[in-house]
Amino acid sequence: MTRLPSVLNHLHFLIVPVTTFMILTSSRPKNPRQVAIVWMLLAGLLIFLASMIASALINNAGYVNIIFDFLLLGEPFMLLLSIICIPMSVKSFEYFRTWMINSSWINMALAFMQWPLLKFRKISAGSLDETDGMAGVFFVSGAGNYVSATVSIYFGIYCLMYAKELPIWLRYLAVGGAVLQLQLSDSKQVLFALLFAWILLVTLTIKDLEKTLGYIILIILSVVIFSWCVQNLEAFDAFKNYLNKDGVYGPNGEATRIKPIAFNMIPRFYHSSLNWVLGLGPGHTAGRLGGWLLKENWAILGPLGATIHPASNALLEAYFGSWLALESTMFCPLFFWAGIWGDLGFAGLGAYLLLGLIIWRYICVDNFSRFLLLSVAGFGFIFTQMEEPGYMFYTAAIIGLRWHEKNTHLRA
Repeated sequence: MTRLPSVLNHLHFLIVPVTTFMILTSSRPKNPRQVAIVWMLLAGLLIFLASMIASALINNAGYVNIIFDFLLLGEPFMLLLSIICIPMSVKSFEYFRTWMINSSWINMALAFMQWPLLKFRKISAGSLDETDGMAGVFFVSGAGNYVSATVSIYFGIYCLMYAKELPIWLRYLAVGGAVLQLQLSDSKQVLFALLFAWILLVTLTIKDLEKTLGYIILIILSVVIFSWCVQNLEAFDAFKNYLNKDGVYGPNGEATRIKPIAFNMIPRFYHSSLNWVLGLGPGHTAGRLGGWLLKENWAILGPLGATIHPASNALLEAYFGSWLALESTMFCPLFFWAGIWGDLGFAGLGAYLLLGLIIWRYICVDNFSRFLLLSVAGFGFIFTQMEEPGYMFYTAAIIGLRWHEKNTHLRA
């Protein structure tokens, strides 16, 4: 349970594009729907890349910025494209599905092993305690506890709904274990992203009024029960502290000031009206690349021509100057949607949303897949989890797995 060398952590930048290229040039899918989806995703990725290159050109961003920003944001779509492109046999599908289930169990099991070991100081996670350090396979990776808990929640829901070959007690164990992991790891933000996705899913998929009303009642009951737990149960004290912060949510509160500060600060660095369309350049504002990846790897990327913009430095100063942002990632001004808008403008944001629309319309085969996609969007308002490769790869793989289950009729 030690951190892998940095070079291994970044191998996905090479493996995913190469694998995607090999699959595209060697696979021969015969399903017309399959072929159409592959072409749409390819076209979407090219449009997104074009918007990124245009943004880099008008802002003098380094070509290294283009490469790493495109890979960071585009790799999950490449992986999903690869999964969809493969014409799976029953045997290869079952192997893929078994691998996904087993790796999910491993993530959860590692998290529960880490909690007591960290609590009683048998292992070290640097400055992280047993809550933030309870990160499963994402051990010692910043916000790894959030990522690991989210993966476990997705897995628990998948198990309960679709892994019907497993004993019912084991399926409920997966759900219960995921909920317990979320609680022990103090991953409060995950609940907000999941609630966001649930409410939005109900809103966007209204067809049966009676069924929708049932969902709304269930959501209200869940909120009421959760509120009661926060106010009355000691186990939920962290949420009480989180929700009852006096004064931070008012018109002059710290949360109101710091959370949207990127949208106020970034336009101050615009030098022409084109910046509204194309932003300040890839890796130049509030995303993961501009926020810290370029700075952490400057010794390597600087000599290769990478560029850092004053806007990202100003945003970092605002972040480190806010006690609330430092206390919780929920209030961090560096988050995905601010980053993609700041870096690439409305053109880049539109191109990215186009990719999401393709997935929603043609790849999400049921409400579970749509829920995953919407929860990803929810995390985009909290921090940069949408740019965490492990999390995005897992989500893309689960959505791709469900597509094959429904469209290739490999399972009942």
